[in-house]
Amino acid sequence: MLLVAAFASARAQAAVEPQDFVRETSEQVFQALDREGDALAQNPRRLYQMVDTLLLQHMDFARMSRWVLGKHWKTATPEQQARFMVEFRGLLVRTYATALAGYRGRQVRILPQREAGDSDEMIAREVVVRTEVNQPNGPAIPVNYSLYLRDGQWKAFDVQIDGISLIANYRATFGAEVRAAGGLEALIQALAARNRQALNTQ
Repeated sequence: MLLVAAFASARAQAAVEPQDFVRETSEQVFQALDREGDALAQNPRRLYQMVDTLLLQHMDFARMSRWVLGKHWKTATPEQQARFMVEFRGLLVRTYATALAGYRGRQVRILPQREAGDSDEMIAREVVVRTEVNQPNGPAIPVNYSLYLRDGQWKAFDVQIDGISLIANYRATFGAEVRAAGGLEALIQALAARNRQALNTQ
């Protein structure tokens, strides 16, 4: 989960290969954890702020929100769409912050790109960067990142951890909550309540 946030933290120019983008941003995050890990562990709000300002601002939340809500996005009002993106972002901040707290000392290995092609072809389409997160006492975890280039910057829109898609997982979860609660508005209010509770308990 760490690198979902990691690769989204840096700005990439068109000349930067997606693998280099993931490698460089991963190193930045791990270095920050090694340098400030104790302070961040003692101050969750500081960790939340770091995740939000340095990492999540470079993710495509509009695209991710459309995908996780599916048909419910199409029937939502513009105001509901905006509120959902705010609360979805808050949920991911907390999720990534929790994951970051336990990732000190980990290492990431970038795997070879499966598709052949030159750099011009690479940056003209969506790409998947495959990695493995090494664990001190366990097998490496495969983590694949879905990226695309927009305005000279790589944007993240999905990640697969051990074969499980983040977007697909949230889509199933939110779909079930919408059905159980009787509508999208109830889901948005529930997410907002969880985010407030998390902040108030720090």
